[in-house]
Amino acid sequence: MKTSIIILTYNGLEVTKQCIESIRVHTPEEYELIVVDNNSDDGTIEYLKGQRDIKTVYNNENMGFAKGCNQGVEVAEGQNILFLNNDVLVTEGWLKNMLRLLYSDYKNGMVGPVSNYVSGYQQIPVTYRDITGIDEFAKQYCKINAGCYRTVNRLIGFCLLVKKEILDEVGNFDEQFGIGNYEDDDLCYRVLQKGYKLKIALDSFIHHIGHTTFKKLGQAKLNELLTENRKKIMDKWGFDVTNKLHTGKVEVTISLCMIVKNEEKTLKRCLDSVNEAVDEIIIVDTGSGDKTKEIALKYTDKIFDFQWINDFSAARNYAFSKATKEYILWLDADDVIDDEDRKKLIALKNAMDSSVDSVTMNYNLAYDKNGNVTSSLRRNRLVRRACHFKWIGAVHEYLAVYGNIINSDIAVIHESIEHESDRNIKIYEERLNKGEEFSPRDLYYYANELRDHGTFDKAAEFYEKFLNTGQGWVEDNIGACGKLADCYYNLKDRSRELMYTLKSFEYDSPRAEFCCRLGYYFLNLSKYREAIFWYKLASELEKPKESWGQMNHSCWTWLPHLQLCVCYDRLGEHELASRHNELAAQYIPDDPRIDFNRKYFENKLKK
Repeated sequence: MKTSIIILTYNGLEVTKQCIESIRVHTPEEYELIVVDNNSDDGTIEYLKGQRDIKTVYNNENMGFAKGCNQGVEVAEGQNILFLNNDVLVTEGWLKNMLRLLYSDYKNGMVGPVSNYVSGYQQIPVTYRDITGIDEFAKQYCKINAGCYRTVNRLIGFCLLVKKEILDEVGNFDEQFGIGNYEDDDLCYRVLQKGYKLKIALDSFIHHIGHTTFKKLGQAKLNELLTENRKKIMDKWGFDVTNKLHTGKVEVTISLCMIVKNEEKTLKRCLDSVNEAVDEIIIVDTGSGDKTKEIALKYTDKIFDFQWINDFSAARNYAFSKATKEYILWLDADDVIDDEDRKKLIALKNAMDSSVDSVTMNYNLAYDKNGNVTSSLRRNRLVRRACHFKWIGAVHEYLAVYGNIINSDIAVIHESIEHESDRNIKIYEERLNKGEEFSPRDLYYYANELRDHGTFDKAAEFYEKFLNTGQGWVEDNIGACGKLADCYYNLKDRSRELMYTLKSFEYDSPRAEFCCRLGYYFLNLSKYREAIFWYKLASELEKPKESWGQMNHSCWTWLPHLQLCVCYDRLGEHELASRHNELAAQYIPDDPRIDFNRKYFENKLKK
């Protein structure tokens, strides 16, 4: 498959030589080189006539960029057309990686590289100081971004790869733009209008000197040209096309990445819930012995085996490495996305700016019988693949995310079934037996496992070790205080239960969960006024719209009112008790306790 590389020249002999030589060195793919000269007078024509591997077109006057490119297309024989400025230096893999991206999806219309000197999303920061450092920089940068791309509305004409059949469909450059400027925006818009996508190959780097032709015009003449051509494109389309290309949204693409093992009971449910919202499904199996793979094959052929090494991060990072789309969504097999939130996810795909690095979503862990969320937290759920975010931690792993993060109201629902209950704790204990020193995060999550297994004394020991490091995340610190209070409640150590409940206030202002815990503490001691203070405070706190820690929604809604009902009743203040029962009813109208209390207070208040 041949690519016709079309270069325009108008003087600039030395940069032209460097450009052509870099193409010869770094382009093993099949190509033909076409140079259209716009009446150079600096020796460029004589140089070109001495190059036997170059097809040439000579003009007797400067015909401009659009006309010259179209002349090159007329003599091109390749299945692909690549428009290239003469003031560039290409690097290893430049064409191969752009071609791979162009043909990865039949909807891909045009592809461009990244560069040191270009407008828009194609420009990247570089570390080299002169041309001797270009190749090494490009090698490292493209290795890091291998296979990555970005969908955009606008590509710059300094290097533009397009299939010849698409160019035939949409038409060549509009020659009314003369010497140059805005003809590339016009072509981009026409390609988009036909339903094709424009993409940047993040693993293709080209060094661009920039504006060698336009510098000769002078700033005043250049400004005049820009104004004139901007008017031409607005007159042609009836609106500001360039502004639309800059501000318009592009539907992003999503790879779903999952690690699975013996998930035949839940995998179909999960994949059905998200299948139409994603563009690719990656399944990494860590040793299933049931029908998990058979089920997965109905949704994707991208199923990979991964030898289990007691490390969840290793498996998740492997799954991420297999993704090919712009963004990665991760789910567990016992997660689902309901119809409403699936629609929100699809809407997000259509509206999200591709500069977003991560999207957080609610993770709903439990519901009451009326369908109200009772426990939830927030997770980084959708991440840009080009950021190369990594999972960290063998157990209870987390995704290390930074950059441009947005919070969405999309929810993922956790519908858990029983798994091997000892799996995680065995991994931790194996690491301890090897003498491994635990990080603060490991201490916290190992304590969680111990608590879940009912080993409250040992769990308390590790929670305290975690807090004593002074290095925990604030939400984990607060969580540890609550769980320490749980442990000491089960160990019947009321003084330490109270101590760690109050200690949570060292890390943040009082939260409803801890206010309710204190209310319950005093209620059990029949200290109703003290209990009322804390329950009332809980009822008055504003429920956070977003919470990274685990939230018990009942403590922020109905629970303090129902408990205030109990406290006021014990004090004989039945009207206040009844009022708080009705406030609780606003959240849980069908709860049998509400109806029971109503009948109870009807009798009390009649007397």
